[in-house]
Amino acid sequence: MADLTNIFGGPFRPTPTRKKAPDIQLMNAMLEADLDPPEHLYLDGKIYRFGPKNSCWYVAFGDGVPAGRFGDWKLGLDVTWRAEVDRDLTDIDRMALSQRLTESRKLRDEEKAKRQQVASFAVDQIWAECIEASRDHPYLVAKGIEAHGTKVTGDGRIVVPIYDQFGEVASLQYITGEGEKKFHPGAKTGGCFWALGKPTRTIYICEGFATAATVHEATKTFTYVAFNAANIPSTVQFARSNHKGKIVIIADNDESGTGQRYADEAAKKYGATVVVPPELNTDANDYAQAGGDLRELLMPNTGNWLVRGTDFSAQPAPLSWMVKGWVQDNALIMVHGPSGGGKTFVVLDWCLRIAAGATDWLGHKVRGGTVVYLAGEGHHGLRSRLAGWRQHTGMDLD
Repeated sequence: MADLTNIFGGPFRPTPTRKKAPDIQLMNAMLEADLDPPEHLYLDGKIYRFGPKNSCWYVAFGDGVPAGRFGDWKLGLDVTWRAEVDRDLTDIDRMALSQRLTESRKLRDEEKAKRQQVASFAVDQIWAECIEASRDHPYLVAKGIEAHGTKVTGDGRIVVPIYDQFGEVASLQYITGEGEKKFHPGAKTGGCFWALGKPTRTIYICEGFATAATVHEATKTFTYVAFNAANIPSTVQFARSNHKGKIVIIADNDESGTGQRYADEAAKKYGATVVVPPELNTDANDYAQAGGDLRELLMPNTGNWLVRGTDFSAQPAPLSWMVKGWVQDNALIMVHGPSGGGKTFVVLDWCLRIAAGATDWLGHKVRGGTVVYLAGEGHHGLRSRLAGWRQHTGMDLD
């Protein structure tokens, strides 16, 4: 057969696909993260800001294997980026890439610290100039809570202080009358919190201000505001280092489970109890406003079922039997034995004789009564056993 490859210039080889330029790849990565990238990107190892109020940022290196990171201060977004290249990475490439990512992280942290320092001066000034909030503010009225020392901005928004672990105001939260919430741009919120009331033996930790205010007013106890679910562990850690008593975390009942996940994590690590409102997509404030007894949810009344030992033993009572010597009245009983040993037959015989009003079981006195039998398995076999028992004893089960 004739060789036709020469006619077409040799054997078929796929055309190599060229990767897009690094700056285009970085731009596409930003778009995938729902960020609107600037018109021009510079891969020179410097940090650049962009977007609304310069809350977005990026730092990228163009030499070797282009890499860097980008994000949004406001959203807490931080994305590591590496360009795709037309070759396999060598060990030297990987070492250089690791170094670039470390440098980009350092630049990000330095820039973040600068932004927070600048924001802290603005926060102090704003907090000092705001006036005390009154109980008739639309947000407070809607939530059914007191002001608790919050303030109001000139445009009518509630201002809630956010403190760091050294007792300094680190940031502010602004809340409109309609409940829209925003943190002060660039200010530190991670690891920060606020607290209502004076320290008590039992303390509560909530996500939002309205939730914490509702809990504090219902329980009259010391209550922390973590401001978001991610801050719950650090707030619990701080609370545990300063309080030896009981800590109760009240997580929002989110459909995503985020609040409860952080709460469970903190409870396990630092020793705390977690309470979640029963209805989905609600918090403690929603529960209270819907008519729920928040105090009972958080501080259940144990007086009806806990008995003091001295009272319990003051008047010994004789044992009461349903089946003399075998089935005690007002008791929890477990029947155990090897598989196939006849446990179900024995229990059924007891139950059926009690239900049928029999007077005897193998020489032991039986007292009749009502029986509810929960059949977890073997329903068809149970029917046969009941039929066999009726035939053997001649007793009626009506």
